[in-house]
Amino acid sequence: MAGNRKRGAERCSFMRRLTSVLVAVFLTSSKVCFGLTPNAPIAGLREGANHHLGDVGLQHATNDEKERMHAHLTYVRALLGGRPATRPELATQRQSTLGFLDEYIAKGSTPQNLHLPWRTPVFIDDDGTVCAVGYLIERSGGKALAETIAKEHRYDLLEDIAAEMPEVRAWVADSGFTLEELASIQPGYSSAMQANWVVPNWGSMTNNEAQTNVTGTLVGSLMQGAWTRTDAENKAVGSGTLVDGGGKWTSVYEDGKALAEGSLMNNLPQGAWRFYHPSGNLAGQGSFDKGLRSGAWSFFYDSKTRVPIAEGGFTAGEVTGHWRHYDDKGALLATSDSVTPVSWRYSFGGHLLDVRPGADGVHHWIHQGNIAGDFHRLDLFHDGSEPIYVRASRDGATYDSNGNKLEKVNSVWTATSCHWSHARLASARAGDVVTLDGYFFKDGWQDKPCDGAPQPIGASRSRHLEAMLASERVVRAQSADFVRRLALGETTLEDADDASRLERSDLAKVLAGSMTWYIEFPHVDGLFLALAKTLPGYP
Repeated sequence: MAGNRKRGAERCSFMRRLTSVLVAVFLTSSKVCFGLTPNAPIAGLREGANHHLGDVGLQHATNDEKERMHAHLTYVRALLGGRPATRPELATQRQSTLGFLDEYIAKGSTPQNLHLPWRTPVFIDDDGTVCAVGYLIERSGGKALAETIAKEHRYDLLEDIAAEMPEVRAWVADSGFTLEELASIQPGYSSAMQANWVVPNWGSMTNNEAQTNVTGTLVGSLMQGAWTRTDAENKAVGSGTLVDGGGKWTSVYEDGKALAEGSLMNNLPQGAWRFYHPSGNLAGQGSFDKGLRSGAWSFFYDSKTRVPIAEGGFTAGEVTGHWRHYDDKGALLATSDSVTPVSWRYSFGGHLLDVRPGADGVHHWIHQGNIAGDFHRLDLFHDGSEPIYVRASRDGATYDSNGNKLEKVNSVWTATSCHWSHARLASARAGDVVTLDGYFFKDGWQDKPCDGAPQPIGASRSRHLEAMLASERVVRAQSADFVRRLALGETTLEDADDASRLERSDLAKVLAGSMTWYIEFPHVDGLFLALAKTLPGYP
C-alpha cells in the first residue's frame, strides 16, 4: 500500500469531488488522478460498468451483475476486434489476446466486490476469481504478475497500475493494444451490500454444517450449551451459553475487546443489541426481530458523550424511512429518505439525501434511483435564486431550470437549449429532483439533442454558477477516522492511499457516496457486517 500512498501524493494533491466533472480542481498538479471514487466521476472517466465506456452496450441487460458484465465484455470485444494493432509486428499478439478475452467471456467469471461500498474494479477477489484484464495478463504475462498486481493494486484502475508498475507498462507495450483500449475492458463491480441481511436456515442445517468455524452442539435444530465462533486464525470472536437456541451472545474484536452484545432466540439475534467502538465507547444500539434489523437504531461518534452520528429505522432488515445525520458537535448535517414511486410521479423510487446549507447558503440535494444499481444520480444545488442540476452519474452535464445545458469552454459559460417538455420544465422549476431524475432516466435514450447556437452567459450569472458549484468542494463536516476506515474497507487508515483518504474526509460526501439503490452508510452497515462474522450460522 506504500505505493498507493506515494501515487496519491505525487500524482494529485487533491481528489476531485463530485463536481470535478464540472470544475477541475487541482491545487498543485496538472496530472489526472485516476482513482475510481465512490459516485464521484472524474473528468474523462465514466460511471457504470467501465470507467471509459460507462454502460454503453448494456441497454438490454437486466440488473443481474453477471449479465451486465457479459454484455459489457461482449460489447468491448466487438469494439476492439475491429481495430488494428498498435504496430504491425504486434498484430498476431493482439489477435492472441483477443482470443484470451473470448475464453474469459465464455467462462462467465465475475469477481465479487465484498469490501468496498462503491462500484470498483477487483483484480482478484477473495475466492481467487480473476477479472478480465487479470485473465489476459495471466494468459500472456504469467500468473505471478497477475497475483502481484492483485496484492498491491487490487482495486486500482489499469492506468494507475501501469503508472506504478514498469512490468505492466511493458506488457501493455507488447500487447498490440493501447492502454486506453485495455482499460476499456476492465469492469467495475457492484458494491458490497448488507441489504439482504443473511438469516441462516437452521431448520435444514446439520450439526456438522453449523460447526464451520464454530464449536457447539445442535439438539434438533437449536443450539444448546456453550458455543464459540472463531476467525480464520482460530481466535474466538463470539461466544454464548444457550438453552434451546436462546441466551446472551457476546462478540469481540480480534484483540478481545467488546464488539457487540445482545440476545439470541431460536438461534437468531432477537431484541436489544448494543455495538461498541474498539475504545469501549457505545457505537450503536437498536433491536433485531427474528434475525433482522428492526425499528429504531442510533449510531454514535467514538466519544464518551455519545454524540449521535446517525439515527433512523429498519424494516425487515433494510434501511427505511427518514434518517438524520449529525456532525461531530451533534448539529444536524443532513437527512435521508427512502423514495416510494407513485403513479403520478415520473420517478423510480430510490433515496433522497438533503444536505443542509453551509456558510455559503447553498442547499444540496442528491437523488439516486433503484434501477440497475448505483449510477442513476441527479444533484440539485440551490441558494434561493435559481436551481442548478448536475447529472453526476452520466456525463456530468449541468442544467438550469429552463432546460438549458450549461457549459464552460475557454473560461466562458454558455447555455444551449435541450428542448425539454413542459412537464420536465415544471419539475425542474419546482426543484423536484426526484421526478426530474425520473425523466432523465426513462427518457434518456430518446432525449433530443441540446443543439442550436450556445448563448453566452453574463459575467454576474457566471460568477453565481461558479459559486454554487464550488460549494461541493467545501468540507462540511470532517468525518471521523473510524468512518473513513470503514468506508475504505481497510483495517487501518494508514493502509489507504492518500487520494482515498481525501475522498472520505467529508462526512457529507461519505453519505452521498454511500447512496445506491440501497443506502450503505459505512458507519451503519460496517457494524452489522462485522457482527455477522462473529455469529454462528452466518457466513
